[in-house]
Amino acid sequence: MKKSLAGALALILCLWVTPPVGAQGLDNVQVNLFTHVEYYNNSEVKPDDYMSLGESTLFVTARLPNKWSFLAEGTFRPSKYRDDEFTLERYRLRYELNSEHWISIGKMHTPVNYWNDTFHHGRLFFPSINRPLSFNRFIPIHEAGVRFGGQGIAGSNFGYDVVFGTGQSEGDNFFEEGVLSYTGTVSWSPSNNARVMLSYYRDTIIDHGSNPHHAHGDDYRSDIMMSSMTESMDAVTLDTLGEDIDYELYSFSAYWNEGNWKSLTELSLNRTEHGEFNESAYQYLGYQWRENWTGYLLFDLVNVSASEIHFMSGREARYGVGFEYSIDVGASVKVELRRRDDHRGGNDLYSNELQVQLSLGF
Repeated sequence: MKKSLAGALALILCLWVTPPVGAQGLDNVQVNLFTHVEYYNNSEVKPDDYMSLGESTLFVTARLPNKWSFLAEGTFRPSKYRDDEFTLERYRLRYELNSEHWISIGKMHTPVNYWNDTFHHGRLFFPSINRPLSFNRFIPIHEAGVRFGGQGIAGSNFGYDVVFGTGQSEGDNFFEEGVLSYTGTVSWSPSNNARVMLSYYRDTIIDHGSNPHHAHGDDYRSDIMMSSMTESMDAVTLDTLGEDIDYELYSFSAYWNEGNWKSLTELSLNRTEHGEFNESAYQYLGYQWRENWTGYLLFDLVNVSASEIHFMSGREARYGVGFEYSIDVGASVKVELRRRDDHRGGNDLYSNELQVQLSLGF
């Protein structure tokens, strides 16, 4: 019900900021559509669908009077690929306090690293075909809350972001349990083609054993129940399933684009309940040797400690080479040849992957 209410509110805002054709101010509204199709093959585990339709993304931005602006982003994918065919990814209002500082409220991408703060759900502008592996585990992509930000403060190259959020466990339910998450980011942009970011994110995972993103899933709950029958209740109790646990994430990003070279580095450390740290690393290095052709190297790694109580422990890595051909400003083809090593949850998988993606933007 609350998600429906949030969606309805965002739809009303979209209609409000989008004037009818011919109305004054139409130039202040921009509507874009992005989509992509993929081919995927794996030498070990055969996919159910070699050809698939990716997310189709509707992206709406509008400049409003009195220093206000609006952004909304929704994605569609058939039920064959995910339960919710349509998802409202973002809807936020922003107010420019002055030329250097602003405030936003709504559902937004968290500024925890360069990738998440720069790219939306349309794949056209991704440097590689997929998001870093850490996005499927550690990175809080969306956050409902209030964000304060600034850039070029007092003529410097430094910026900042501070977010007070609802928390990942509460989804779109604005501050139902109060402020559960906090994000702090500092950045340095020596030029338009370079940026370095450091961030800290802290959240409370409510009822972590029953959390839908809990990687141990039903096996974890079964182990707890079996243990409670054979061990003292002081050692292992069913209350473990209902515990709220702390989560913290440290991130570092470095983006550089000079001449024909482009590089993006994403590093992170995270842990739950002050346990051991889990690591992730993503490295992209591209070289544009012709106007429309770019070749790149890719390395992507996540490593979760054996003592982790929320995320599935183990190591997963993928690395390889890729090629991108830009058909024009609104279309590109990427091809990646990768090696994948997956050692999570008892897996011992080594496989070769071929993935081809056609991404479009209108």
